[in-house]
Amino acid sequence: MHIGTRIRYYRLLRDLSPEELVEGITTVPFLTSIENNEHTPSIEMLSQLCERLEIPFMTYPNEVLTQSLEEWKYSLLNNNKEKASTIFKEVSTKISPREDIQLILTYQVFLIRYFILIDQIEKSANLIEKIKPFHFEMPDDLKFSFQKFHGNYLYCIGQFIEASKMFSNAKNYLFAIQNHINEEKADLFYMLGLALGRINKNTLSVFYVEEALSLFQQTYQIKRCTDCHMMLGLIYNRMQDYDEAEKNYLIAKQLAESLDYQNLINKIEHNLGLLKAQQGKSKEAITHYLNSYHDQTKQDDQLQIIINIIKEYYKIGFIHEVKLWIKQGFKLIDSENKDKHKNHYIELMFYQYIVNGYPEGFENFVLNEAIPYYENIKQYHSIVIFSKQLGDYYQKKKEFQNAATSFATANSAYEKILKL
Repeated sequence: MHIGTRIRYYRLLRDLSPEELVEGITTVPFLTSIENNEHTPSIEMLSQLCERLEIPFMTYPNEVLTQSLEEWKYSLLNNNKEKASTIFKEVSTKISPREDIQLILTYQVFLIRYFILIDQIEKSANLIEKIKPFHFEMPDDLKFSFQKFHGNYLYCIGQFIEASKMFSNAKNYLFAIQNHINEEKADLFYMLGLALGRINKNTLSVFYVEEALSLFQQTYQIKRCTDCHMMLGLIYNRMQDYDEAEKNYLIAKQLAESLDYQNLINKIEHNLGLLKAQQGKSKEAITHYLNSYHDQTKQDDQLQIIINIIKEYYKIGFIHEVKLWIKQGFKLIDSENKDKHKNHYIELMFYQYIVNGYPEGFENFVLNEAIPYYENIKQYHSIVIFSKQLGDYYQKKKEFQNAATSFATANSAYEKILKL
């Protein structure tokens, strides 16, 4: 990279304006031309600029650091948090202004992915903004990493359209990757498939995830193959191709069991339950939910499974079981964590009102607690369900005007779903 890039990097890092940096040395227009790599300063001027920036005049190649960064990149590619953390501690003590600016930017780019890996997303955001001005001056392999890691960040914060664009941009620089090309390509295609699936571009999503699966198979990455089959199950389920969805879930489960990948096994069982529920096979759905529940440790996941079990038991008229699972759900929610699990609490209350014959307070609960909550979080499908149930309740009481109002609320929420 050029001298001007190094000057601009440290000027921005030191939070110096162009005027502050050039005072007594040169002019702002000439500094701008230096930073844009249009002119090369004299040795004397460069020495003065470096002195004001408090950086060494010379930089030196560092093969040891270069190798460490390459190893760090590979640990990040494999989502190996323990090894990535170890290398980070080692590398972070070696980085100094004496290093070449390309090495420093490489470290900063890899740091974006590392912060995502250790769930420090905000730090990734700050780094991305810091590095953006230097993106076009990076070598192509570093541009690839920056685009991909930027996409990872956007995916984590739910900006799936922008993430898919960033991953697509990264594809343009695959030619520059020299090490672990199949693994890099597979990881990129997997993430692109995930992002496309999130924006309902299901056919494209299937294409990229299947491409990733093929590449992971070539490099014998069984865990990543498992993730791919899991994702394909989700996409095919969304496309209502239930046979393909079940086939991929079962392959994922078999692979996960061979790896003792318990966390994913639980998710697969839960998703198989959702699949069977969509097919109207409530008893099979309940079996899968129960398999998922017994090995589940996270309270939020336990509550979601309980809600799903309640729904299926209610569908087939097993009211006694519904009441038992409502009781189990409320055991996990106390006054201290009620707000944290507000969604689950409302659903438990909803079914408790229903199975107990709509005791006093049902109408107030739906109109003044449930629907305002779901409107606030834009969970329109729940508004449809709750409003229809309230409408049925009014009809049984022969309050037809109130029933019509509730059904109208349900229709309005349904129209919002269609617009989404």
